[in-house]
Amino acid sequence: MKYIVAAETDIGITKKVNQDSICVKNAETKQGNVALVLVCDGMGGLSSGELASAEVVRSFSDWFDYELSYELESWNWRDVGQKVLNRLKILNARIIDYGRQNDLQLGTTATGILAVNNQMMIFHVGDTRIYKLSHHLEQLTEDHTFVNREVKKGNMTPEQAKNDPRRNALTQCIGVSGDITPEIKFGTIENGINYLVCSDGFRHVITEDEIFSGLSPERITTKSSMQARLRGLIETVKSRKESDNISAVMFRAEC
Repeated sequence: MKYIVAAETDIGITKKVNQDSICVKNAETKQGNVALVLVCDGMGGLSSGELASAEVVRSFSDWFDYELSYELESWNWRDVGQKVLNRLKILNARIIDYGRQNDLQLGTTATGILAVNNQMMIFHVGDTRIYKLSHHLEQLTEDHTFVNREVKKGNMTPEQAKNDPRRNALTQCIGVSGDITPEIKFGTIENGINYLVCSDGFRHVITEDEIFSGLSPERITTKSSMQARLRGLIETVKSRKESDNISAVMFRAEC
């Protein structure tokens, strides 16, 4: 199984700091190919969000570089899922403690894919999304937002949620609340299927149809085409006056 990965991030048209952080790792091991894709969106309305997102990326990057190869020798997805869950909770407590000590309010989303050969795990806190692009676009993560919770309760329609001023209000993220419940899912990577991990700034002002038509697996098969199409969509987002930072990573596996 060969992995193809492309990433793009942009400060956007209004922000002075890019609070998004991205981690892309790919390695060949005795047990096969391994990849990590992680997008963290530092909280735009909070101070020093870039510190929180960078801390999460740094922690997972170090894990990939210095620990993962040893863990592959006795790999068990359930055990790994628990380790990732514990890491996210430790990072949550660490960032909360840092904020208290420095009189800062900082937080971040954390959404990623860990792939080993043809198996994958998704881990997720916040409203950064993972999409699967096959013959249609499928959202694999659930937004941890106030409006999504209200839609599920039947108090709001999806259309109302898109335009509600509280659409960016998170019900959980890393570094704000002492209690988080990360989403962990396991699955099989499908050959020739594209996966997209993107911050909310990437998707707010473009439609799901535009995402699918721009990044469909039949059209986008190489790293250079991924990179070009992501950059093109980001420029479209900027032309539509999106005010947030914009980040996206594409991931594809081929036999």
